[in-house]
Amino acid sequence: MTDQQVYLLPGRGNRLSDLGAMIASRGGAVRGRELRGPFARLRFPEQLELIATDLGSDHWHDRARLVGHSFGAYLLLHALAGMPPFPGRILLLSPALGAAIDRRHLAASFPPRSGRLLGLAEAHRYPLPARLEIHTGQEDTGCDPRLAGTLAELLGARLHLVAGQGHSLASAYVESALTAFLAAP
Repeated sequence: MTDQQVYLLPGRGNRLSDLGAMIASRGGAVRGRELRGPFARLRFPEQLELIATDLGSDHWHDRARLVGHSFGAYLLLHALAGMPPFPGRILLLSPALGAAIDRRHLAASFPPRSGRLLGLAEAHRYPLPARLEIHTGQEDTGCDPRLAGTLAELLGARLHLVAGQGHSLASAYVESALTAFLAAP
């Protein structure tokens, strides 16, 4: 891959340069949005509209690559839900996909519209992307692996459950997944 444009939405609190450096070292040019600063202060629908505008202007073709991490993946999937089926490749790393409950640590996450993605997929109303990969740890408390499996099946995605890992996938695993994703035709 040489000078291929990659649209990246990192997780909350992360910078584009975190995963962006790995992408750039493999020849990719990174664009996207950080979920901080002015963008973080926007309402959820406004964030989705801005992402959809980004995608429609420069990233809507069969060679396009989208990468979403954690809550960035959640925003990406919601933005894509209101668009035609995405023609390129999508990689989701430890995606937030809806409500997640960590009983062991007594923590829970209920993002906005937490049941919408599953509801659309179950009703066969989610626009199926051409190629979607989901990578998450089997012990991920921010992405319920069972929900990831259900959504992967409904959306025709390839699911990679990583044994012994949680929400923060090992750097070596992420590098390997990015390399394969970016090299794929």
